[in-house]
Amino acid sequence: MWKNLPKEVKRYLVFYSITGFSFSAIIAAPTLGKVLNISIEELGWLFSFSYILQAILTYVLGRKFESISVNYGYALARTFFALGSIFFILARNVYGFVAAQLLLGVTDVFYPCQVMYERALFPPKKREEIYSTQFFITEFTKVVAYFFLVFILSKYMKDLRFLSAIFFSTFVANIFYAFSFLKILPRVKSGSSLHEDHVLATSVNGPFISIMLHQYLAFMAFSFSSFLIISYYLMDHFKLDSSSPFLFEMIFSASLVVAYPWKRKVNNSTIRNLIIGSVLIIATFALWFVPNVYVFFASHVIMGFGFILWFPAKETIKMSLSPRELGRWEGFFQGLNIFSRTFVPVVSTQIAGRLGHRWVFLTSAFIFTASLLSSIPAMRWFHRIEKIRV
Repeated sequence: MWKNLPKEVKRYLVFYSITGFSFSAIIAAPTLGKVLNISIEELGWLFSFSYILQAILTYVLGRKFESISVNYGYALARTFFALGSIFFILARNVYGFVAAQLLLGVTDVFYPCQVMYERALFPPKKREEIYSTQFFITEFTKVVAYFFLVFILSKYMKDLRFLSAIFFSTFVANIFYAFSFLKILPRVKSGSSLHEDHVLATSVNGPFISIMLHQYLAFMAFSFSSFLIISYYLMDHFKLDSSSPFLFEMIFSASLVVAYPWKRKVNNSTIRNLIIGSVLIIATFALWFVPNVYVFFASHVIMGFGFILWFPAKETIKMSLSPRELGRWEGFFQGLNIFSRTFVPVVSTQIAGRLGHRWVFLTSAFIFTASLLSSIPAMRWFHRIEKIRV
């Protein structure tokens, strides 16, 4: 697989591994809130507030970058992520936390740039394989990095010093990553640029909206059971320390790494991967309803196997149905996704505070089930096209 990829795709995948390590800042943020003694309900309101402006900007910028190089948008995204990491080091109260979260969250605003960049760069026939390889590289990076954080760094640094070291490392990594999009990585002329082998789909508005709705609901399910909930659950309910969320994510990443060679041997159809992956993710959320620390950690292995099947399949179907104006559509649904986050943190933290964390996980299971059902029109269309190609 790796030998047959174009050099520019290989280079992008290697640099993309930085996002795997950068995810540690997203885990560290709510953990820092816990260390600073900010209540989970208060933090939910703060997270919601930071998403309001971002929701509007996402659609505007997604449409804008259809006509200019998405490299600039990608570079800006990583620059804001770096700045947010530095602000978290300086945060010692609620106001500093809000400023840092606003900057870190701006990265999501530029998500349509990543989608348009990958559509232009990845060969259509190899997209599902490339996305699987992409996850293998990033998750392997996370396993190595989080092993160091949990079993080595946490022994010498505690709480604020431990989290500050993580934020500073992600700052340095993302400054370099932003620079690479301007000077090292392949240049994509505009968000409307297509890979030379890409064939635009026609008259598939219904199926395309179906897969975008699927993505929106799936992301909402993950937002309900975000690390804002997970970090407080591990530290409040099970009385674990600030390194426990990283151990939790390390198990997930390790399961993805192990699942990668298995997925290549199974060689299922894209549709079957989407269905099986979705069912495994739903099962994981349902298992989290069991208030047992061993079940909670072990079930994340199932999530890893499900994710490496679901995400590449979802992206492959989405790219196959996408119109040339992908930026505005991706911007609209990502903006809708961010807008949902203006109430999801408040609702999820209120449920966690009043009923218990496990009811939040059960809610995610129901939302992801709705997500799978909403993708049926897209799967039907993709199945017909695949039969014609064969």
